[in-house]
Amino acid sequence: MLELSRSCIPYTPLKRQLKECRIALVSTSGAYVEGMQPFSENDLTFRLIPTGTDTNAIRFVPGHFDTTQGAEDPNIMFPLDRLRELVKNCEIGSLSENHISMGLTTELRKLKEVVSWEIAETVMKMRPTVVVLTGG
Repeated sequence: MLELSRSCIPYTPLKRQLKECRIALVSTSGAYVEGMQPFSENDLTFRLIPTGTDTNAIRFVPGHFDTTQGAEDPNIMFPLDRLRELVKNCEIGSLSENHISMGLTTELRKLKEVVSWEIAETVMKMRPTVVVLTGG
């Protein structure tokens, strides 16, 4: 884990008001939408969840942590409704078209060397000003 922490991106101060920002959500909660392929054990894939998704259709893969409260209110782990409320209240500018949720894995080397770069490329294509990160 020490090696992973050394490669983290340093803090970058925000240079504009949040009401001018485009926000993307990236989560390690194992969230997926009904109809999507659920994550499997040691899954190194990720899912794109559209901004317009009804949060009642969001599910979480159980097993690595308690998802009971997330099943009752998905915003606890994947706060899409809360972000939409912030847009509606003009507290943030807009949301990216899609958001990212990744599976659960213990393959940290492959996560760092391969998957994290794929996620970063996907996020860059979304062109957010701010990325909100949530865990499971």
